[in-house]
Amino acid sequence: MSETEIAIVGCGPKGLYALDSLCEAARRSAEHRFTVHIFEPSTHPGAGPIYDPHQPEVLLMNFPAGLINAWTGGQGPSFLEWATKSPKPIDAGDYVPRAHVGRYLFWSFERVVAQAPSNVRLIRHKTPVDAVVRKGDQSHISPENITVDHVLITTGHQDGFRQSEADTRNYIPSPFPINQRLTQTAVPPNSTVRCKGFALTFIDTMLALTEARGGVFTLSATGYNYAPSGQEPCRIAPFSRSGRPMRAKVEAALFTQPQDDAFWEDRRADLSHILRTPNATFTHDIWPAFLSFADQVLGNASGTSADFFIHRTKTTFTPDEIRQDLRIGYDIAMGRRAQDSAWALAEVWRRCYPQLINWISHRDIGPDDAHHFRQIAAEMERLAFGPPAQNIGKLITLEQAGSVSFDHMSGEAAADVTINATIPPAGGAELSAPLDGLLRDGHLSIGTMGGVRVDKDAHALARDGTAKGLSIIGRATEGCVLGNDTLSRSLHDLPENWAAAVVQNARQSNALEHSL
Repeated sequence: MSETEIAIVGCGPKGLYALDSLCEAARRSAEHRFTVHIFEPSTHPGAGPIYDPHQPEVLLMNFPAGLINAWTGGQGPSFLEWATKSPKPIDAGDYVPRAHVGRYLFWSFERVVAQAPSNVRLIRHKTPVDAVVRKGDQSHISPENITVDHVLITTGHQDGFRQSEADTRNYIPSPFPINQRLTQTAVPPNSTVRCKGFALTFIDTMLALTEARGGVFTLSATGYNYAPSGQEPCRIAPFSRSGRPMRAKVEAALFTQPQDDAFWEDRRADLSHILRTPNATFTHDIWPAFLSFADQVLGNASGTSADFFIHRTKTTFTPDEIRQDLRIGYDIAMGRRAQDSAWALAEVWRRCYPQLINWISHRDIGPDDAHHFRQIAAEMERLAFGPPAQNIGKLITLEQAGSVSFDHMSGEAAADVTINATIPPAGGAELSAPLDGLLRDGHLSIGTMGGVRVDKDAHALARDGTAKGLSIIGRATEGCVLGNDTLSRSLHDLPENWAAAVVQNARQSNALEHSL
């Protein structure tokens, strides 16, 4: 029986999905043997540090519970099916604690391991991988001194850590894992804190330093009241170049959609027609259609959404504008205010996102079109993929109480502790080990959209062609593949494609050996 050696470097959700897919593909090819080395330093493979099961329960997903499923083809339970024994019933539209999802992902990893077919041998390594060195068609993994036929890198979010920052006193390069990075020793009670970033990671940091330290939020007529525990910092000051906040995700039970399913089916059909047009571009064809759809959602005059978006993206928000935008978004999400152009654009982006992913992924678009897309996508991230409404309500309350300050958005505030609450963008300049070395050695290339280039089987595209036996799935490819941050198994088929390609390669190698 032939044997193939494989390494999966990083085993958070994407590594879990790939491992599951490989086990299923190998189960259908019993004549081949596979040894899989799993490199994951976290104590909870499948979850990793972002979904650490022990992080504070106050940190919530911004992805509805009903869409979380670690499995394909009914091989295992969805999150909702798995969570049926939870003390509190969970609805499909709920935004649940990330720790709870982490427990599900870790359970799923253990189930994949326990049910692995007899021709798959799994070896777990808790050592971080420093480097992957290509030797012909094989890869050498350091520091474990292992050589494999195929390596899949799924390292996900990385710190963007720089040595110059490591030498800075009272600097925290990333809040994750929360329980290790944001202790009361690292961030003492009554200290002053600067937070670089004003998006989802900032909100997690804010809640970890307040509610997770014993502060209590109670519902009020307009949002929340907050009773501090005394263990919080005295001031948390985010800073951001634009000052533009994220919009709240709607509370489904309190929110009434202005359009029915038939309207959206028609809009998606219109978009499909545009996407099939030869030589269609994002700038001149797709984005104008999105703007038009947003006007139609609310029955606004043509050009309303375009004017809104241009004005918004050219504006650096003042503290008062931040407060106003947060309140408007929160009230819309809670069903207390009529929808505006920001909500309409976000809804179009969310509803049409799968089609956009299919069109743009693995496509070499022109530099100007790519630049325009990146600018628009960054703003739409704030509008369409923000936090649950309750988290925006809590942010509003903490700012009103003086615990959070919007008065230092330029970053000039003196502070006892500075926390980097940003996520490095995709692209060559921000890659960490082992991807940085592979890029340096020419085994990876960066596309016009900023991400590492891969084909539809997740094979890395080197500067001179496909790097046989080297594959990447996840955050590093963002741009070449769109929407990597989702936990959905249905949005992308890269794990399944990669696994099928590995097994097919083993069959071809075995056939070649027998023919010689």
